[in-house]
Amino acid sequence: MRLSKVLGVRKLTMKTTVVTIGLVISGFLSLAVGIFTFYGQNSGNFVMSIDPASYTRGIILCDDTEFLAPTPRLLANPVSDVKDITYSWLKLDEVKSTDGDFIDQDYKYVAYTFYLKNVGSETVDINYSIVITDLYLEVDNAIRVLIIEDDTIEKMYQKADTVEYEYPEDIPPGIDFVSEDVICNTQVTNLRPNTYRKFSVLIWLEGEDPDCVDGILGGMIKLQMRFVIAGTEEE
Repeated sequence: MRLSKVLGVRKLTMKTTVVTIGLVISGFLSLAVGIFTFYGQNSGNFVMSIDPASYTRGIILCDDTEFLAPTPRLLANPVSDVKDITYSWLKLDEVKSTDGDFIDQDYKYVAYTFYLKNVGSETVDINYSIVITDLYLEVDNAIRVLIIEDDTIEKMYQKADTVEYEYPEDIPPGIDFVSEDVICNTQVTNLRPNTYRKFSVLIWLEGEDPDCVDGILGGMIKLQMRFVIAGTEEE
């Protein structure tokens, strides 16, 4: 039974699902859901991080284009009391124009913009992945992870639906998770010295998903995002 039906409200008028979202940018995009709570390596945060060996070779993160405080790890502010929303409600233009955390005054979801830079001496490819490291009550069935690269390349990831469902036309098709615990494996190619790539990451509970049901209330999910120079991954 869909959450909207549980509340007896019109579909996507904001249902019950209270979600607390947090992100850690530390090459780990750590996210967890309590009713829903997205939080990461540090409780309540979304973490993204650079692999230590890659950081040593000059791959850094920052939440501004001046790179005044380069780091292998960034932390986003947690977001609490999140309810399920839908893709068309996301303020994508505002997210892309706001470095670091974007706070939507109308809806609550994770939205963070940051930069990946090569300050080393060699051109490299950077692999990054998002992995589910902890899960409770199958919250992964209904979340969406949207990654926007350089304001133009947009990829939305979702777990394959458990039932056949036709989404509204204003929701782009999602890319299925790679496996039960891997959301995506992808690559930034030809990152030359003294150049950077921009990323905006958004995470929300998709209310149009047929698996967004009352059964996931109180669920939990934890994700990890990690950047590493291609060919240097640990076996």
